[in-house]
Amino acid sequence: MKNSKAGAWKKIMLILTCFAVISTIPSSFADELIQTITETITEVITDPAPAEDLPPEEVPVVEEPAAEPQVSPSPIPTDLGKTEPDPKASPTSTDKPSPTPSPSPTPPHALTNQNMQIIAPSEVNVDPRARSVFLPNIYVASGGNLLICASSNLGSFDAKVVDYSGFSAEAKKSSLEISGANTPYLRISGLGSQAASIINSGNGLRVFSPSRALAGSYIQFRFVALSEVSNNPKLCSDGSASNTRTIYLRGLGIDLNITKSGITLK
Repeated sequence: MKNSKAGAWKKIMLILTCFAVISTIPSSFADELIQTITETITEVITDPAPAEDLPPEEVPVVEEPAAEPQVSPSPIPTDLGKTEPDPKASPTSTDKPSPTPSPSPTPPHALTNQNMQIIAPSEVNVDPRARSVFLPNIYVASGGNLLICASSNLGSFDAKVVDYSGFSAEAKKSSLEISGANTPYLRISGLGSQAASIINSGNGLRVFSPSRALAGSYIQFRFVALSEVSNNPKLCSDGSASNTRTIYLRGLGIDLNITKSGITLK
């Protein structure tokens, strides 16, 4: 840089010397020469000296850290409940859905309200030798469906004495059920008046024993208010304990002894 500046000053000094010389030259020629020198000076001043060739500075290369790969967010499902249709799935049937089966009807059962009025004897006197007995009438006040369960520890119940003349054939089939005839377990189900009329028909319900006398045995009646007529034996224990009646068959004090005594004649 110092050498280039020194060279420039030398040129300037040379030009100034030329001006001094020119001043002694005639004016016309001097003007042309001054214009030429002025242009030369201008070029010298404006054109900088060529810079020395310097080796290019090594610029340290800074390695930029590798950018972390951007993970594109997964698409937000718009409706989680929807699923893409399966192309292999069979086409939706256009048939009308089958009608929903109606619920099965509730089977007959004992009612919650078991209130009823019952009048029955607690004991019946019988011949100690008798093997057949007619029970007295039993009063039952129940307006709904009634199940009467009769049982005996010794005798059987004869249902042949039942008089069906007061009931039509349709009534017998739909509102009256009887089972256990000629067995120790008799069940009668029907409307309150019907069931009660059966055990009270004729001379009353007959109890018999083919093997021995009935004196000393007992008979139990259980009355159950039902939702529907039914003689299901499982329903006999679903009634209220207050609607149970027990009748004891007690033998009369009769013996066959003959007492001899005198007879006074007047």
